[in-house]
Amino acid sequence: MTGLTLARRSSRSARARGWTAARLCAGSRCLGRWLALRWPAAPRSQTIWNQRGRDTARFLGQLLGVDVVSYDGELNVDKQRRDLEEIAGQKYDFVVVHPLAVNAYNDQVRQIVDRGTPVIDIDTRLADDLDALGVTTFLEPDNVWMAEQVTSAIVEAAQSESFEIIHTQGLLTHTGAQGRAQGFHNVLARYPGIKVVDETPADWDIDKVARLWDDLLQRFPNVRAGFLHNDEMALAALRSIARAHRQIIVGGIDGMQPACAAVASGDLVATVLNPTGRIHGGALWVGYFLATQGQATGVPKFIRIDGGLVNTQNAAGYIWQGDHLLI
Repeated sequence: MTGLTLARRSSRSARARGWTAARLCAGSRCLGRWLALRWPAAPRSQTIWNQRGRDTARFLGQLLGVDVVSYDGELNVDKQRRDLEEIAGQKYDFVVVHPLAVNAYNDQVRQIVDRGTPVIDIDTRLADDLDALGVTTFLEPDNVWMAEQVTSAIVEAAQSESFEIIHTQGLLTHTGAQGRAQGFHNVLARYPGIKVVDETPADWDIDKVARLWDDLLQRFPNVRAGFLHNDEMALAALRSIARAHRQIIVGGIDGMQPACAAVASGDLVATVLNPTGRIHGGALWVGYFLATQGQATGVPKFIRIDGGLVNTQNAAGYIWQGDHLLI
């Protein structure tokens, strides 16, 4: 989950190296380079959130004359670090990074910044101190707020202040997951009768979720609800629940189209929009303005990207916007 524009080598060579190259320049000139350090390429592990963000960046790049290339970090900190080391040895107009872990790539990012290349951080903090690292700006959703909204919706749907709940976390090195855990516990602090029976992280991996929930549903026959840190994990939990012939209230985060459809049908109690199109597209706009206007563009150090709670009334609208890469 990261990006920057990059134009070079044939698509065949790019595929052989494990990254996707797409020349999307208007006319004969490319105004920027988007380099996406993206998570798993395999269909089972590549999250919809990442896929749609990548597609949005490429589509917007085509409109703006920005050549977009995606790097796949494969949910592996060492792989993402090696990608950044390769990037640091080259010259780009800007680099956008969606890091897998905080404080894991400081040396590589400093090398990129020292070359005079703007680095744009999205969704997850690259470091505790982004200013010291030289990051141009950070585009972030409010992970705490999103988790609070979904957790509150779960409590409301349960119509009780005393029940068992499973909290399945994302990757613990991911600051987005850390914020979502905080938001979950912020809400439960108001309900001492609600018992969290498990908080095992599933690392955004739906196969891990399936194994975990198949086991948890046997161990905790009275569990009534589950909060998972993204939609795909929530939908994976629903499949385990269906196999176990149980009725459990489940909520997730990201507002992806399949989850919005599940909210509309009543299968998922709630999700909240984490607008991948606006985050990836916003980063591309930042890079575009920096490439064409320089520092005169006045990019702030922090940009909040907000979303909304998805319910049966607004789900169809969010699905349409997602299908058209608008959010």
